[in-house]
Amino acid sequence: MKKLSIVSLLIVVFSVTAVAANAKPSAPFYLVSMGQPCRLPDGVARPQETTESKVQTTDVAENIVQVNCVGALPPGAVLPRYPIKLTYYETKIPCVTRYGEDTLLSQAYAATVLPNGTSEISCVFHIH
Repeated sequence: MKKLSIVSLLIVVFSVTAVAANAKPSAPFYLVSMGQPCRLPDGVARPQETTESKVQTTDVAENIVQVNCVGALPPGAVLPRYPIKLTYYETKIPCVTRYGEDTLLSQAYAATVLPNGTSEISCVFHIH
């Protein structure tokens, strides 16, 4: 009986380890980066990879860069009935960009999602 308990315990440990090893991190983020499709909020603030997007980067001050993206949400994305405005305060989802070799995160952004499937976001990043 003791051997059966140990074998059962080992099977459980190995199954949990296998699931954890194959699990992907589930941290959501919005993405605004040159050369990549943007990930913008849909009508319920979930990040969605856009089907088309346009990114614009502007140096607004020393060590401060603003990255804007406008894009079309994919088919099936949740759309709002009326335009909605979102910030980190409502979503708790960060905005991310690649700047050279660095990955930058920001909580300073404003996003708008329109009923026609257009989503846009403007994120401000501090460059280290």
